[in-house]
Amino acid sequence: MNKFLRTLAFCVLLVLLLAASRGFAQNPDRVNLFPKLDIGQTLRYQIGYRSKTNTATISSVIAPMAPAGGQTDAQMILQVEVADLPLDGGKPAVRLRTRIISQDAAAPVSADPQKSAAPEKEVEFVLHHDGQVTDLNGLDKLSVDEKTVWREWIARFGGGAALPEKGVKLGDKWKSEEPITTAQLSGLFWEKESVYVNDSPCAARVASPQSETVADDQPQETCAVILTTSTIKQKSNPKDATPEDYKLHDLRNMGVAKGANEIITYISLKTGLVVRATEDASQSLNVIVAKTDGSNRVHYIIDAESHAQTVLLAEPPAIHP
Repeated sequence: MNKFLRTLAFCVLLVLLLAASRGFAQNPDRVNLFPKLDIGQTLRYQIGYRSKTNTATISSVIAPMAPAGGQTDAQMILQVEVADLPLDGGKPAVRLRTRIISQDAAAPVSADPQKSAAPEKEVEFVLHHDGQVTDLNGLDKLSVDEKTVWREWIARFGGGAALPEKGVKLGDKWKSEEPITTAQLSGLFWEKESVYVNDSPCAARVASPQSETVADDQPQETCAVILTTSTIKQKSNPKDATPEDYKLHDLRNMGVAKGANEIITYISLKTGLVVRATEDASQSLNVIVAKTDGSNRVHYIIDAESHAQTVLLAEPPAIHP
């Protein structure tokens, strides 16, 4: 009887081991795309951002805080230096130091990073395994356009870190939500849906004198292509969507917001680095801000469109004495 029980236990253990081995065998096609970096490593990204905003204000009173319309067309090259690789609860994180080294993609960039860098434009922060950014320092020193471009870059660069923690494989789909706290209406959030579309050849690029980018002669890598579509959703009642800071000033906000974004990101399967990404977005806001008694009404109608592109640049040639 004891021999029978031992045999049975052995068989059960064998089945469990085989099941576990099959589970491990099914995981090699699931990849984790957190950036693989080394302390002291330097990267360069070329970021282009264009936007157009139309704003109409209807008011019987002076509205000094009315949102401004206009156009933005910014092209910048950002240098990224890996300062440290700390652990966050046993999970990877990276401390990065960025500098805007050119505000014109057509301008020549020195092959010596120290000669191109502008210390007063330095921004340092920690990127965590879940895509969150903390310990942000220096962003306030940038101009409005520089801040816009920097935020566009970190949103794309941290995209791989924000993927599902267990990793992703071809065909995977996942959803997430991101609150919007900067609008004049409460209860707004982005509803995001992403899909791992396919694998595609990719390579860092070289900035040409005409400010275009041309393919480098380096061997092609393989990138995971991630398509993300986002839609603005509104949980609040359009008849009373007043943010807390407006309530403190005895105001009441009413209105609706709409928006849709499409982002295509190419992330290197080898390094986890974003090699290139594009974003197309359109948003609209129709909001009335008034005193709680209904007086002093200001009506804002805002429509905005934007296009952004982020490209990893090839390493500059080595300096020879």
